[in-house]
Amino acid sequence: MKLYYKFLLSLMTMTLFATAADKPNILWLVSEDNGARWLGSYGNPAKPTPNLDAFAAEGFRYTNTHASVPVCAPQRFTWLTGINAISAGTQGMRSNVVIPKSIRYYPEIFQDLGYYTSKGANKKGKIPGDGKTDYNSKGVKTSKEEKSREAHQSWNNGKTLDWDTLKKNQPFMHVINTHDTHESRSFGAFNSNKDNAPKAKNRAAYHPDLPEVDYVYEKYNECHRKMDKTVAMWLKDLEDSGMAENTIVVYSSDHGGVLPRSKRYLYNSGTHCPLIVRIPKKFKHLYPAEKPGMVVNELVSFTDFPKTFLSLGGASEKDLQQMQGRVFLGEKKDVEPKQIYSFRGRMDERLDMVRSVRERDLLYIRNYMPFVPVGQYLAYLHNSAAMRAWWKHHQEGKTDEITGRYFKQPRDIDELYDSASDYDNVKNLAFDPKNTQKIKEMRAALRSWQLSIFDSGFLPEDEINREAEKAGLLVYDYVRDPKLYPLESFIDMADLSLEVNLKNIPIFLKGLKSEYIGLRYWSTLGLLNLTFSNEIKDSKNIIAAMKQTVANDKSEVVRAYAAWLLVRLGEVDAGVVELKKLAFNSYSLNTIYNILDWMKPEISLPISSQVYLYATRHKDDRAFGNRMKILVHNMSNNSSPELAALIAKRQKASGLVRTKKNRLKNLAVNKDKYPEDRLAREKILNQKQYDQAVIDSESSLKELMKLFPRS
Repeated sequence: MKLYYKFLLSLMTMTLFATAADKPNILWLVSEDNGARWLGSYGNPAKPTPNLDAFAAEGFRYTNTHASVPVCAPQRFTWLTGINAISAGTQGMRSNVVIPKSIRYYPEIFQDLGYYTSKGANKKGKIPGDGKTDYNSKGVKTSKEEKSREAHQSWNNGKTLDWDTLKKNQPFMHVINTHDTHESRSFGAFNSNKDNAPKAKNRAAYHPDLPEVDYVYEKYNECHRKMDKTVAMWLKDLEDSGMAENTIVVYSSDHGGVLPRSKRYLYNSGTHCPLIVRIPKKFKHLYPAEKPGMVVNELVSFTDFPKTFLSLGGASEKDLQQMQGRVFLGEKKDVEPKQIYSFRGRMDERLDMVRSVRERDLLYIRNYMPFVPVGQYLAYLHNSAAMRAWWKHHQEGKTDEITGRYFKQPRDIDELYDSASDYDNVKNLAFDPKNTQKIKEMRAALRSWQLSIFDSGFLPEDEINREAEKAGLLVYDYVRDPKLYPLESFIDMADLSLEVNLKNIPIFLKGLKSEYIGLRYWSTLGLLNLTFSNEIKDSKNIIAAMKQTVANDKSEVVRAYAAWLLVRLGEVDAGVVELKKLAFNSYSLNTIYNILDWMKPEISLPISSQVYLYATRHKDDRAFGNRMKILVHNMSNNSSPELAALIAKRQKASGLVRTKKNRLKNLAVNKDKYPEDRLAREKILNQKQYDQAVIDSESSLKELMKLFPRS
């Protein structure tokens, strides 16, 4: 009997090990912000990635992989859940929307499948990298006593890479992230010879031929050389661990980038990403093509990633039921779709709403807010020398039709590009009558997709969060209730707003009386779009309706756009009074500040100057600084040189006050880490700099207040 039990135990152990051995380990290597064309194997003539190019020869290189959203945090939410960010209200950068407990994070599902899940770099610090947790959402708790379920807690180990631990806990799912190619790495100087950077051989058609542009291209190539060496270290570490033969290695970026007009935008430069998959011979039945080294041309969306990885780990249909993507690799591979979709919402402090439909060679873009220039000022992006030079080049009237279109207001509502012949997406084919039917087809596909995933973007971010809270719901659940969020009606009105047709005015005027904020919002934008076409001849009814809206609408977002519409229809005083009132007290200050920047400066600057000098920051308003930079940039670029210099002086001094204050605080907290003599010198120097910065900030503020007294 004992022998029997020993045999049974041995058989069970063998079965367990066999099951584990049958499941591949998955190592996912992620570099930040780099589009596909920065890799040598994807066509970069500078060839800064020899190790990744060699890796591509060992694996399968996908040529049509696109980000769901071209910025990190919303994309990482989409990855973590398999749910498009716009399906849960998490598309706005740093939105931190609460999501329901019913949504599972993919590491949790992997754990149910017997996987050990971890992320991060070598715990001893020998291998660079991290376990980025920028998931753009918050967990939910059902009581005061219960801790919220946060996404970063869903891993067995969410901080470090320990090969010994992974070896003992196969199969594993491990993710390593590198910042080497992050946008921030393209700022500042990387050598003393930056003015003599080589001419960029891969300069995009929309970028002007400027030394600063060449410099940033070369700097970003240098970032790739560093990243390539980092990836090589990761791969060598895997080989040394002895687990390479059991491990599928996936390399990708998190979205496109990173020169201006790439990251954050739905053009190829913003969504087209590298994807290379190396599969050991042991799992050759999973090959997507005949043999390693081959390319795979089918469409892949980043939304497909978690579903595919889980499928490789043996997940059932039930395990994958929340996922909105498809399985693009393995035995349970789904058929390639005809189209994939991407989206753009609020990027940092700047508002926008754009959706795209992509086929292998065609890209269709739908701009729901055409009055917003593609190249509107964004504070973080303007840290780039290339962006500042391009902006200045345009302000001086030196851009041409292609390089200047980035700043055009209004922009084209529909865009259609043949990516096969126009990778840079500069030749808009939407106005060619031959493409009318194709645009209708792709627009219909977009609508169908938006309805299927419950696109939350048809109600402004500041409104949908408030409305969901009033209903006692999370945004995810709110948008799935057609009585609260009638999406079909919202899309219908949005589409009418983009027709820019006078016949729709009666529909918009009726829509302004709707109980739904979404219908009032799109009705107002429909009327606003008409003012950019110069087609409105008799505006009496519209003006009367807008005055009613400004006086009575409960939505401060709708009132703000109505006020701008009044200004554009000649009722400047009425519009300015409302905008000024909202600029000092609104739950949607982001809307107000954006509108002030989109308006004609001669009308907006008096309001902007008042806000800049006299608005106070709420203690919980984390976006105040970046939002204020919108107004500062607008004022500086549309004022006299003397006034611009005074504003710059105040900004520099205010920034120095914050920097030195933090430095003094740091010295006090960490005083034991410094030698006494150095600590004393540092405190004296930083206190002196702080005191002078306070004097400069206060003096420049007084000068500005004399020029713009409180009104």
